[in-house]
Amino acid sequence: MTKFNYETKLEIVKKYLAGTNVSDLQREYGIANHFSIFNWTDRYKKFGAEGLKVRRPGYEYDGNFKLAVLKWKKENQATYSQTALHFDISNPGTIANWKKILDKSGQSSLFGRHSLQNSQEKTIIDKLEQENQNLRIEIAYLKNLLPDVDNTNVYFAEKKQCDEQLLDIIKDIKKQYNSYGYRSVTKELQKRGYSINHKRVLRIMKENDLTCKTKKHDLTISGGLLQ
Repeated sequence: MTKFNYETKLEIVKKYLAGTNVSDLQREYGIANHFSIFNWTDRYKKFGAEGLKVRRPGYEYDGNFKLAVLKWKKENQATYSQTALHFDISNPGTIANWKKILDKSGQSSLFGRHSLQNSQEKTIIDKLEQENQNLRIEIAYLKNLLPDVDNTNVYFAEKKQCDEQLLDIIKDIKKQYNSYGYRSVTKELQKRGYSINHKRVLRIMKENDLTCKTKKHDLTISGGLLQ
């Protein structure tokens, strides 16, 4: 897998926002999956240029944080990209790895060397980073508990943003495979790493008139036989 540095990702995002086609950018920079471009663009819009920088080598997340991230993803039927954006995780693949570890070895396997058992061995920087992550989890949790209008607006705004991102990708799929119905589009999205069900895809396609038109046949009766 090709690694792209900060400067290259920033250049790609700016070209995409300026109107360059995703397929053209893929060919120009040798990007295997155009989903990466959408992920970088979303991080740029939400966090600015800093959002395109990868975490420092050796950065580790607390086991409780990993479980909270996976739980939020499942409850919201979100993609790895959407989940990474929500929790400010630079690489969506990190979350996918956590899911594989969880499925294979259970929850305890998500607690690495920075778990509570050896917290005394952490450096001061590690402790501060951990406290920051815990605070972010608590804030996200409390926001979901508060039934105020602001939270409702935030929810629908994020939902709309996710739908718009999916719509761009669905349109791109339909350009390549015009005969694809919503089920085929769903399978293609899932192959590209999206955890999404066909009902949501069908809704988005219907709202944007992207569903396949079924041919209607006129039925006539001739000689007592249906033709």
